[in-house]
Amino acid sequence: MSAPSLARAAETASLKGMVLGVLAYSMFAFHDALVKGIIMVMPIAQIMFVRSLVIVLGCLLVGRGKLIADLAGSTNIAMMLMRAMLTLAAWAMFYSTGRDLQLAEMTTLYYVAPIITILLAVVFLKERLTMARAGAAAIGFFGVVVACNPGGIAIGLPALLVLLAALCWGVAMILLRTISKSERSLTQIFFLNLVHLSVMGLVSIWLWQPMGWRELGFIAAAGIIGGIGQFVLVEAARQVPASVLGTVEYSALFWSFLLGYLFWSEQPGLLVYIGAALVVAAGLVLAWSERRGRRVIGTVLPVVGGDLT
Repeated sequence: MSAPSLARAAETASLKGMVLGVLAYSMFAFHDALVKGIIMVMPIAQIMFVRSLVIVLGCLLVGRGKLIADLAGSTNIAMMLMRAMLTLAAWAMFYSTGRDLQLAEMTTLYYVAPIITILLAVVFLKERLTMARAGAAAIGFFGVVVACNPGGIAIGLPALLVLLAALCWGVAMILLRTISKSERSLTQIFFLNLVHLSVMGLVSIWLWQPMGWRELGFIAAAGIIGGIGQFVLVEAARQVPASVLGTVEYSALFWSFLLGYLFWSEQPGLLVYIGAALVVAAGLVLAWSERRGRRVIGTVLPVVGGDLT
């Protein structure tokens, strides 16, 4: 394949990965809003148990016997287990703050995660920290801070839990990038939610509460949306470096504020629009830089060949 062809292939893969990343994090925003909608009346462990059950059943419906065989023959069990425990801790801590913090406040603090991902990607994955990537991450995070106006957030236990959740998520994203080079997407999602199902199933025994149709509907919807979002995120991780994927995470800001308004009548002010403009600018700068870089260098990102889904 000629250098121009390689450059075009790399450009396509990079942009595709960014689009998939935006889609995944948008779905996670809807997922988080659904969970927050019932967090006041349902134990977190029970919510996560039922949500994971929905995803596991969905994976089995799609993958069937081949999925079990793929998992049995996997060489990434240890890393997938580590990632599963990190995401379990991240989601549990993040959702536990839903009783004390507004969705906007949770979003502000949690978006330390992309910065963590970018820094860890440089250290552990040896990814290049280009000026564009570092600048886009900084601009995006500043936009989130401006939009959420976090001056009123009390730095107590809920805020610290969100920050710790962001750290766990950042490390989990590094593992995702590594695992996705050799593991099928469906296998990863199935194993992750199987771990969540097992752990939260044990915890839920002592906390179980009867569920009405509203609660069951919210959790089932969260499971479907969250499961698809996880699949899309894994696919995105095949196309772009973890540092790039971490930056597009800021795109979920729009949905967080929109859903906050629809569910809890939170009305964004002028600072929200200013911050949103900064987030858009960060994404456009990153997209332009990645496209230009592939054309100039003419190299391909390390995308796994073949069908791994």
